[in-house]
This record gives sequence, structure tokens and C-alpha cells, in this order.
Amino acid sequence: QAYDKGLAIEPDNEECRRGKEQVVMKISETNRGEVDEEQIRHAMADPEIQQIMHDPQIKMFLQTLQENPKEAQKAMMSDSKLMDAVNKLHAAGIIRTG
Repeated sequence: QAYDKGLAIEPDNEECRRGKEQVVMKISETNRGEVDEEQIRHAMADPEIQQIMHDPQIKMFLQTLQENPKEAQKAMMSDSKLMDAVNKLHAAGIIRTG
């Protein structure tokens, strides 16, 4: 969120952009591994996660993520709402990479 705030003030700040990308990459590394069905069931019981998963923009993003990961990452980096939602899904174990 700190990088998002910095980018809101100075959208072309390369340091903030790189920092935000590094955070996303670190989250991706942390979430590699096998799917934990119990963790997913628990996450899906969370109203905030349910709301995110029912958002049409998120549904489109998840489809793009499967079909064209690079394009999905570009979309995520340019949209702070999408970035926040994806970060929450990563933290909840809904989205895993690797």
C-alpha cells in the first residue's frame, strides 16, 4: 500500500514501481506449492473473499491470468484496486503461482 500511495503522488516514480513489482513477486514466491483445500474452504467462507471472487473485473482477471499471465500482470500493475484484490487472494491462498 505504501508503494500505491507513492505512485498516487508521483505516478512515474520508477522506485515505487520497482518496489511494488518486488512485493508482488515475493507474494508469488511465498504462495508456491501445493493447494491446501482446507485453506481454500476457509478463505471462501470469508465475506470479503467472496465479494472479491464475485467481482466481474476479478473474474476477467483470473481468466486472463490463466490464458496470458504476462498480460494479467501488466493489468494488475496498472490498477491499484485489482492489485489489492489479488494481494488478498494471494494471502488467502486462493491464487497460487509456481
